[in-house]
Amino acid sequence: MNLKKLGLLGLFCMCILYLNTTCDAKTEEEYSEIIGNFKFTYQELTSNEIWVTKIDIMGVKNVSILKIPLKINGKKVVKLGSKYDPEDDFVETHNIFGIYRSEDDEIIRPKKIINKVAYIKQIILPSTVTAITPNCFRLVQDGKCINIPSRFTKNISYLCEIKWKKFSISSKNKKYKVKNGVLLSKDGKFAYGSVMPMKKLNIPQGVKTIKDQSIFYGSGATDFYIPASVKKIGFQSLFFSDVVRFHVSKKNKHYAETKDCVYSKKSGRLVAASVKNTTFTVPEKVTYLSKTNFAGKPVKKFIIPATVKKIESFWSPYLENITYEFKGKKPPKIEDSFAFKGIKLQVPKGCKKAYRRAVKATSNEYGVKIEISEV
Repeated sequence: MNLKKLGLLGLFCMCILYLNTTCDAKTEEEYSEIIGNFKFTYQELTSNEIWVTKIDIMGVKNVSILKIPLKINGKKVVKLGSKYDPEDDFVETHNIFGIYRSEDDEIIRPKKIINKVAYIKQIILPSTVTAITPNCFRLVQDGKCINIPSRFTKNISYLCEIKWKKFSISSKNKKYKVKNGVLLSKDGKFAYGSVMPMKKLNIPQGVKTIKDQSIFYGSGATDFYIPASVKKIGFQSLFFSDVVRFHVSKKNKHYAETKDCVYSKKSGRLVAASVKNTTFTVPEKVTYLSKTNFAGKPVKKFIIPATVKKIESFWSPYLENITYEFKGKKPPKIEDSFAFKGIKLQVPKGCKKAYRRAVKATSNEYGVKIEISEV
């Protein structure tokens, strides 16, 4: 290839790069439109589709029903939520109204907007919406009504963080449905969370999998019932801030309950634990600790029976300044990354050396000396 052709090729590539850059810049430009007492800020996604990134409430009269339009300036509304909202479950940002939780003091702000949003009693989503961002409606008050249109399928499970007064899904939605206040897959085999307040939360019969990171804590449940059909309970799916009594159908072939806890019949793994005070005793039917869901009070001390034969890393969210009292003279197999800052072990008399050897690898891993005492 001669120099002239190389030059033309380079110029062509620069033109393509420029066009792509200008197109991207266009999609980032924001516009706004006032409809009724609401101002909708949006940006273009395609030539005929838009993303509503902010909703401002202009007054407090006639705002009890927030009806998001099908179209704004002739373009379909297909997505809702802040443009700065990452697709990350663990990052909390501003919601679509501009409400956020302060990182410094955990206070939800700004109060003026919070008070305005309280006047909204019903949110009507247009049939054109297909997705929301994770924090789109996070931190709004409980007790509102919302409808889920047929095309809306992305990030719907984040709505389970709210106690809705009424939560309806279009019968034409091909991915989701609601039964017993629980968000399910259309075929009823997967459960994703709860959408309404309830004291007794029953997973519907026919559900085979409670998905990872399912959201039930918004329900305010005191009792959680698992039917015979459930074959798999996902990690980070049964976390509750309050004490919950777990109940498992006696006909379930995979899981069982003991002392308000759930364990796997096959592996002996502690799946979910209900903690009534700061000391938690692992039930004796449990042989394996890994990825446990906790409900109730924060734990300061674990009592580990001799039945436990293996402990994996990150088996619980309580990683630092925890005391473990082991009852077995023979230590269980302990993963390398088990120990963290401030961990203390209490072991039977004459077993200190054996436990020191059991945690040697993890001590070297983190460069910390684990305090071990005999009781």
